[in-house]
Amino acid sequence: MAILYITQQGAVLHKSGNRVIVKKERDVLQEIPIVHLDEVVIFGNGHITTQTIGYLLNKNIPVSFLSSRGKYKGKLQPPYAKDALIRQQQYAVAADPSQCLELAKGFVRGKLTNAIRFSRRQRTQNGEVKSALDTTRRTLKRLERAENLESLLGYEGTGTAAHYRAFRQFLAHDWGFTTRQFRPPPDPINAMLSLGYTLLHNHVYTFINVVGFDPYCGYFHQPRHGHAALASDLMEEFRQVIVDGYVLSLVNNNRIRPDDFEQTNKGIRFTKEALDRFLVGYYGRMQQTFQHPTRNEKTTYLRCIELQVRHLAHVITGKEPAYKPFLIRT
Repeated sequence: MAILYITQQGAVLHKSGNRVIVKKERDVLQEIPIVHLDEVVIFGNGHITTQTIGYLLNKNIPVSFLSSRGKYKGKLQPPYAKDALIRQQQYAVAADPSQCLELAKGFVRGKLTNAIRFSRRQRTQNGEVKSALDTTRRTLKRLERAENLESLLGYEGTGTAAHYRAFRQFLAHDWGFTTRQFRPPPDPINAMLSLGYTLLHNHVYTFINVVGFDPYCGYFHQPRHGHAALASDLMEEFRQVIVDGYVLSLVNNNRIRPDDFEQTNKGIRFTKEALDRFLVGYYGRMQQTFQHPTRNEKTTYLRCIELQVRHLAHVITGKEPAYKPFLIRT
């Protein structure tokens, strides 16, 4: 199965028989059978015909819209899964401070545990890395004592800052990266992280809707207008595993270079050709097959995200006792 990324400005997505075709004027840019298509993601000034919209929605294929810089704008979403029980339980748990806090701790625990394991896998283990790891380990122990979401947020912030201190040490070329910054990203590393997190958030959002949750009702990230808080919750444990590792491999293997970016009045962004390469590589990573750390099966990162969303549904409906985050092997 495939995700169709449309990055050519002015391109139009058409339906032709059992295939979708991306064209610009008379040139065919991409073509893919519907049966192989999972999702469509359109960057910037891409277009889609009304007939194609209806056809994709009937086939339960979502269409996401991002700006040319990768900022999530919205989505054409097929009908929600017909499971009112999940949403009723979701809202009930969100209204219970103790249950809400326990789930939030699970998301943060997964994020910080994976940050530690990610750092331990890297070659560079200098003093700065060891200091950052010590901070993250101490924070991981302390978060269990958090009595409310506000204090948990503080622990999460401390552990995250330590992770990016270590991450900078792993980069063969830092290109001005000192720590995590966005809105707008000031350097190429932050630009890649921002785009990667946007794509990851989009994948989590899709599976949340497939399973039947309300994506705007979260447990760690609190609701605010237009923010899919539950998607932000569930993506936390996948940040280092999927996005940080991918960005690190691009930089350290010289697959991305400084001239693949351009300065704009809204910060640093990819050139068109580099954006295409980034997306192809990202999709390849999401489809990469590996042994699931706790299940006796081969899987992909896309499948792991779906499994975690379904696991959360089982927890809040009482089918499983407690939320267990996805953790990479030590």
